[in-house]
Amino acid sequence: MKLNRQRLVCALTSVALLAGCSGLRSDAGADRVYVLHAAPVAATGEPVAAVLSVPRPVVHPGLDTDRIALLRAGNELDYYAASRFGEPLPKVLSALALQSLGGADGFATTVSTDRAALPSDFELLLTARRFEAEYVAGTALPSMQVAIDCLLVTGAPRRVLGHCDGAATEPVVADRMSEIVLALERAVQRALADVRVKAVALARAAPGK
Repeated sequence: MKLNRQRLVCALTSVALLAGCSGLRSDAGADRVYVLHAAPVAATGEPVAAVLSVPRPVVHPGLDTDRIALLRAGNELDYYAASRFGEPLPKVLSALALQSLGGADGFATTVSTDRAALPSDFELLLTARRFEAEYVAGTALPSMQVAIDCLLVTGAPRRVLGHCDGAATEPVVADRMSEIVLALERAVQRALADVRVKAVALARAAPGK
């Protein structure tokens, strides 16, 4: 009788283990991964003959993630299901800034401080204050909100030249994730265009430049 009870316990344990293993499987599809592109820069002028470095941007709480954020009524922060960026937002924003501020009418050379210890003439300090969809009560579609605080700093000696903030709002035209991401892309392109214009003006006005 004792042996039978032991066999029963072993059998139940085996069933439990199998059930636990089967619970690791999911029928949910893989996350959709989205990328954001920098706006093409028209070659219409001479770049600032300087090296601009872009350290890892700072992002506000809740945005340091690869998930795509949305803000509901009552300041409730949430994220779209099964959708994300290819990298966390600081890396995404850094890559976009490097592309957006280089070239004609921008800076001759842009580098990431994550990849190189190259001495630079200027440093761009970015903080993503907003980078999400915002749902307003009574509306079916969100608007995409991007707000980037920016400081331009000289290399050595370090000195703050001024603010070069950028912000933009873009409406979403259809209730599809692809349209939401496209609106977000347009918003960040417009915001970084503001940053570019202001940062270049500060650099050109800097003493000795």
